[in-house]
Amino acid sequence: MSRALDDLDPRFRWVAFEFLARLTEAGIAVMIVSTRRTPEEHAENLRRGVSWTTHSKHLDGLAMDVCPYSTWLLHGADKLEWNADDAVWETIADLAEHLGLRSGYRWTQKDCGHVEYVVLPETAPAPTHV
Repeated sequence: MSRALDDLDPRFRWVAFEFLARLTEAGIAVMIVSTRRTPEEHAENLRRGVSWTTHSKHLDGLAMDVCPYSTWLLHGADKLEWNADDAVWETIADLAEHLGLRSGYRWTQKDCGHVEYVVLPETAPAPTHV
């Protein structure tokens, strides 16, 4: 499983950088948990019950998972905040959605740290005559 931003699809990569910058501005330190996954890694996630969709956008490099660090000075760099009830997750979701990303925080089956690129439908071609 990759954590490299370079493994993201170029359409998503620039927005992922912007998302991480907005988190930094908000004082939210995060770890990139995953970016792109192989089909084998995804099958294993399905088997373990940590993924719920047959085709994850992680397979296409159009999603990433992040996890915020808990209080940095109190716990140090190795303390991740996995508690889905912590208010930081809503702030992360708001920042992602402000950039046009979809956040797993809003899903019925919450996936708090998941953000994904929203592929817009193709626009109709411009008319060839006036």
